[in-house]
Amino acid sequence: MIALHQRRAQARRTRRLRRIGTWVLALGGALVLAVGLPWLVWRGPYLLDKGYINTATLGEASGSATLITGLRTALVACAAAIGAGVALVYTIRNYRLTRRGQVTDRFTKALERLGSNHRYVRIGGVLALEQIVQDAPEQATHAAQVLGHFVRDRAPARPGPPNAPDGKPTTTDTLLPMPLEADVQVALTALTRPKSRTHVDDFERLYLGTLHLPGALLDGADLTGAKLVGTNLTDARLFTANLMGADLSQADLTGADLSQADLTGADLSQADLTGANLVGADLTGANLREANLTSVNLREAILTGASLVGADLTDAYLAHADLTGADLSQADLTRANLRVANLNGASLPGANLFGANLGTVVGWTTEQVRYASVSAETVLPPGLRMDGGPSTT
Repeated sequence: MIALHQRRAQARRTRRLRRIGTWVLALGGALVLAVGLPWLVWRGPYLLDKGYINTATLGEASGSATLITGLRTALVACAAAIGAGVALVYTIRNYRLTRRGQVTDRFTKALERLGSNHRYVRIGGVLALEQIVQDAPEQATHAAQVLGHFVRDRAPARPGPPNAPDGKPTTTDTLLPMPLEADVQVALTALTRPKSRTHVDDFERLYLGTLHLPGALLDGADLTGAKLVGTNLTDARLFTANLMGADLSQADLTGADLSQADLTGADLSQADLTGANLVGADLTGANLREANLTSVNLREAILTGASLVGADLTDAYLAHADLTGADLSQADLTRANLRVANLNGASLPGANLFGANLGTVVGWTTEQVRYASVSAETVLPPGLRMDGGPSTT
């Protein structure tokens, strides 16, 4: 999946080249009409057919005069054709202005649909906005803003505190977990579609923080740099999604499918990933400090340089995972399966390895495990010396 900033840069270059081409064409035409054409009508025949023109007999109704007149007539006809081309340019310009008005009218009608009391009408409004983005990419930022507000307005909020500071019940007390409505799902799909986000302004961030989005289907979604702080994505599907640099701190991703997702540099501190599927996910440099990774599936995941300080990896499946240079200080790896995992340069001071399977890990050294806690059930690599090392039970 091509990075979002690369796609945006390519789109900007294309638009810039189109504008430059239009100006070059307009200026070139004006120059030809104002300077080139008069000069060519005057001197052209003498340059193009000078071998056939006898200047000494021009005033005697000779063939040379006829030749010059014919060439000048042809040049005037060419000028008329150029004029027609200029008129065509203005026609195109007027067409664009008319089209812009039509897009604005379509945008307004789509907004009216989004405010309907009927779900299918709201879905139609979302689809209309997405079609507008395809037809007029310059409206992508406006459409993203509208869809973002629509999702935040329609998606149920996470329950708030039991009581307000004045002791009165808050309006969120009665909110119960609700499945994701169809119109919200359609809006999320349109909002995170890579092709649509390509044209969204760099400064327009996707903010879905503190929303309740259980079971959201976001396969292949582009959530680069999205703000998902405290969002509930229980059982959500984010297969192959792009979450580079996304803020998922304190998010609820219980049972979520994040296999093959790109979470490079993402902030997952204190997030709940209990039972989540992260098979083959790229978590290079991700912040998983104090995250709950109980029973998570991280098979073949890339955790190079990731911070897992204090993370709960109880019963986690880390077979073939790449933990090169990862910080697992104070992490709980009770009964974790690290078969053939790469722990080259990983830091594990204070890590709990009770019952963990480390028998076939790669890059493991005595120094790494020296200050970790192991038990009699911990499976260590053959021949590993524990002299003066870790605490045991």
